[in-house]
Amino acid sequence: MVAMVFPAFGPPTREAVDAELARLGQDAARVADALLALADHPGYKLLDSAPLTGVTAQRWQRTAARIAGLWDDYTAYQDVLSRAGEIRGRRAKPRPEDLNAIAELLRGKSITLSTKHLALSERTLLGPATVSETATLAETLHRMNTDFQLAADFVTAADTTWNRLFQQADPVQERIKQVAAVVRQLEDRTLATALAGIGDEYAKLRREVFADPIGVAAPGSAFPDRLQRIRQDVESVAAAATGAADLRADFERRTAQLSRLIDRIADVEDAQRSAERAAREKILVGALPAPTTQVPALRARLAALAELRDRGLWRRLADEAAALETALDNALNAANRVHQAVAGLLERREELRGRLAAYRVRAARSGAAEEPRLEALYLQARDLLWSKPCDLAASTRALAVYQKAVLALDQPGRGGGVRA
Repeated sequence: MVAMVFPAFGPPTREAVDAELARLGQDAARVADALLALADHPGYKLLDSAPLTGVTAQRWQRTAARIAGLWDDYTAYQDVLSRAGEIRGRRAKPRPEDLNAIAELLRGKSITLSTKHLALSERTLLGPATVSETATLAETLHRMNTDFQLAADFVTAADTTWNRLFQQADPVQERIKQVAAVVRQLEDRTLATALAGIGDEYAKLRREVFADPIGVAAPGSAFPDRLQRIRQDVESVAAAATGAADLRADFERRTAQLSRLIDRIADVEDAQRSAERAAREKILVGALPAPTTQVPALRARLAALAELRDRGLWRRLADEAAALETALDNALNAANRVHQAVAGLLERREELRGRLAAYRVRAARSGAAEEPRLEALYLQARDLLWSKPCDLAASTRALAVYQKAVLALDQPGRGGGVRA
């Protein structure tokens, strides 16, 4: 069966009227479904209930007015269909005037869009006091479709933006909860206070996202940098809390390790004093490097760690333990430098003695070890190196002269001897 076409002009038939009423009724039902789906959208519900601010509030105000207008237009649209349906329902076989009345409603400007009261200066003596803007059903439906798309686009965009921003922010919230659990176990007020401040900043940022997602997501927004700073601050507290927790669980082993390092420093400082006594006894020296005496202060710092442990100040304990470990490394290096500087004098004497013996052997191999002048040079260097205290400077010069004389034995034309 071919559907009857509702004529744009002229008298309609009963069949065409019935077909048009059915079609328009279906359109009205689809409009209602679309408006209800919009009202049921999660983005719409958030926009309708959230304490909006900024750009989102401004755009939602316009969108909400547009949606309210859609419902008003739908009500007016449905009212026209109801009036047309009431006329059609009066008789099984409508009269021509009924069909014409229905046609006028369906084809004419039967919907009043707005009514404006004219100012006195705008009126004429016989003119109306108000003017109305009207539209046909088709014009109204076209405008509703445009407004609906604009409203739906904004609602969807807002919902998408909310989801995207919270997807970025939610992991930080979970991380704060994880770190808070560790901090509570430590019972460290300093860490708890720091984390609470970070949590407040995060909550503030989250409220801003909830209130103005469009503004927060706009180009140039500070949201990414602020979220990154919060993330970094949380990780800083997490690192401190983890270090404190590790120290709490392994305090005895850690302090024993630090104590052994202090013992090493004490041994080096003892070696410094022994080397200084030996150097002053055996070597002719002026000023020596001042010996280090760091052990008493370092042992006091180590003992203070136990006090911090007993008071439950784990964050401070972790910081102090790390600082003490660094101080011990520096102290050991400083002690070793002083010891090596003093002990090096004795090592220098032994090295000179070894070189003198080596050149004595070389001279003997050349058959000139007992040559009078060479022997005199040897004895001079030997006397200096074996005297107490030993003058290293003079010994070095004497050895150099003896070394030169021994090396001269290998020069061509020297005949294996030493010039008198």
